Amino acid sequence: MTDERDVATVLAERPELESALESIRSVDDAHETWTYDDLSIDSGTFGEVVSEGLVEKTGDGYRLPDTTRRALDGEVETDKEQSPGLSLPAFDVDSRAAGALAGALALVVLFRTVFSYGDVFRNGDVVLSGNDPYAYRYYVEQMLAGTGGGFELAVLSEMPSAKGEPFMIATLYSLSSLIGDGASAAGTVLAWYPVVSAFVTGLIVYLLAVKLTDDRRVGLASVVFFATTPAHAMRTSLGYADHHAFDYPWLALTALALVMLARRDETDLRDPWTWAVGLGLGIGVAGQILAWENGPALVFPLALYVGLVVLQDVRADRSPLESNAPLLGGLAVAAALTQLAHSQFGWHTDFVAFTPILLFVGAAGALAVAEATSRLGLSVGVLANVEIIGAVGGLIGAQFVVPTFWADLTRRLDRFFGLRGIVETKALITGDMMWFVLLGFVLFLALPPLVWASRRAVDGSKSWLAASVYAWFFILLGAFQIRFVGELATFTALFAGFGFVWLAHVVDLTDAPTAFEAGTATTARDGGEEPPQLRIPTLREAGTIFVLFLLVGGVGIFQVPIKTDQLTISDEAYGTAAWMDEYAVGQNLTYPDNYVTSRWGRNRMFNYFVNGESRSYQFAQNNHETLFVESDGEAWYQKHGDRVGFIVTEPLKTDKGTLHSRLRNVYGSKTKNYDGLAHYQAVYVSPSDEYKVFRLVPGARINGTAAPNQATIVEKEIEISGASFTYRRLVKTDRTGSYAVRMPYPGEYTIWNKTATVSQRNVTNGETVTAD
Repeated sequence: MTDERDVATVLAERPELESALESIRSVDDAHETWTYDDLSIDSGTFGEVVSEGLVEKTGDGYRLPDTTRRALDGEVETDKEQSPGLSLPAFDVDSRAAGALAGALALVVLFRTVFSYGDVFRNGDVVLSGNDPYAYRYYVEQMLAGTGGGFELAVLSEMPSAKGEPFMIATLYSLSSLIGDGASAAGTVLAWYPVVSAFVTGLIVYLLAVKLTDDRRVGLASVVFFATTPAHAMRTSLGYADHHAFDYPWLALTALALVMLARRDETDLRDPWTWAVGLGLGIGVAGQILAWENGPALVFPLALYVGLVVLQDVRADRSPLESNAPLLGGLAVAAALTQLAHSQFGWHTDFVAFTPILLFVGAAGALAVAEATSRLGLSVGVLANVEIIGAVGGLIGAQFVVPTFWADLTRRLDRFFGLRGIVETKALITGDMMWFVLLGFVLFLALPPLVWASRRAVDGSKSWLAASVYAWFFILLGAFQIRFVGELATFTALFAGFGFVWLAHVVDLTDAPTAFEAGTATTARDGGEEPPQLRIPTLREAGTIFVLFLLVGGVGIFQVPIKTDQLTISDEAYGTAAWMDEYAVGQNLTYPDNYVTSRWGRNRMFNYFVNGESRSYQFAQNNHETLFVESDGEAWYQKHGDRVGFIVTEPLKTDKGTLHSRLRNVYGSKTKNYDGLAHYQAVYVSPSDEYKVFRLVPGARINGTAAPNQATIVEKEIEISGASFTYRRLVKTDRTGSYAVRMPYPGEYTIWNKTATVSQRNVTNGETVTAD
């Protein structure tokens, strides 16, 4: 601290530090600089002294500044009794740090755009990555169409997905309405919003790291690891407009606000900035809840933190209620905002909307019990037992008091953890090395600092407790399902940045992390000194640091483009969709006659470009794979012909007699054991045969007569876009000599000695043609 009044104010509020400073002064009088080993005070007290800025670092040691000496001698008066005004903490902008941060954030943007830009923006179309983004695109475009492209508040209560991701869709709709131009604006906004989300989250990661460690080096290293972690980069890549990208900033904001509140104590309750941070916590929690129907799962670590922090408060003889009042206020704000959105716009089910109320009530109960425990002089063990009994009793009681709520909870848990054969529901620790692909060595680099931080949390650090709880929770959740590894990446990047600075110190590239030097987990309070300015490394040091980063973070650099490419739409898939769209327009096909059934993982994309109906893939998911097992083409057509226009097949191994195998291998033509298919007209084959497209048609019915009880093979050479083949059908006459056969292709057919000319109109209208 450079202001004697600030030092005097701290000593007035923390008189127990004065004796420690007097002890330090005697050592300072005898040495030009000194280290912690020269002192007789405990590490926790020294950490408080360092974090409050009462001593200053110089070279490899510390010294007692004149400001602290004058304050100890009583040469200044404090401003403690003055009423504080609402003002932001003062920051000395470090131009080097600002430039380095800008570079790190640019790296975040680079890794999320450069590998997918050409796949997203092509031929005048915005080709979003993945499958689910096309559902959100559909919702936003429908809302824009209903308002003529402008913004109308009323439409927020009529959203088609008010029970799923309402806040996300409302935000995307609002931004698209500002840009204008309807569907084009929606596509642009959805393409870029994941990148913006990553940029904002990266900035919060930096702030979180610096607030925790008082070390800008850790903040910058954390952002770099955040930029290159595949688990996060792929889910926030340009064009991948899934809901996860929208969740990340709210999660990071909640963690940052919680850490900032954890670094303040009950003496800060007079500071309006403390309550402003509490407001930020409330906004973050509300954003998490409103963004996604499973948002309540993401606030569970906050509930766990409350249960643990009150134990710390009681052990440290602090008032739990006063110490955590801003946190409780933030939860009240979250409950109010969520209820407002639920009541005014109908967002979410009652279960989701009431979650923040339950969180607030639970936190208030925990604080009240902890406060009573503290005032009665009871032990921390008693409080812990009461919390456990209360939690278990609450769960048991909920089954009887609110059975509908309990039933909804169990149903959601079954769905939440149910394995549905989808890649993202796989466990992180599997035989196919998913942890390595998605996190690389970053996870291992983060674990030692996380263990260290957990130990500091046990010793009483509230801020490290908050960070540790979030990190361990998402490690556990990610172990069950890899779809939460993106949330985990925020915290592995945080601790990996810490670990990287420590590793660089071990090889003599830099000083040890500030938090390690202090010998404790406690860091500087808000409003205290800014972290020391960065030093520009020499060319040799910079090269060595880069090599060191490649050793621990190089996996991410190579995996990000690979994982991103797996999400983008391939040229053949996009080309197939574009061809079907052009064909449907030429044939005047409208929905559902131009509906596309395909494997569900690309179904929304196909239907968006062909017919615009990309809201759901449920029909394709339930019915497309029946082609893999059924052999009766007539029965499949009769069941689905009025709902399906196109069938898109892919190179999959299925039994020879299945419809899929017969379509892929012989285009529905006759084989040794099966007659040809009558209603499946091949229309397109992609350049490498990846996709083969068939149109469902009634087929033209050819009638004729010949000798009784005869059979013949009818052949026709068929040419379609991308392929040519011979189509064969078996024709049999009955005992009177009559025959009838359906053909899915137009052209001239010779059957015995007679000819039938079939037009495309005959095929598509199911008309009868007589051979003569």
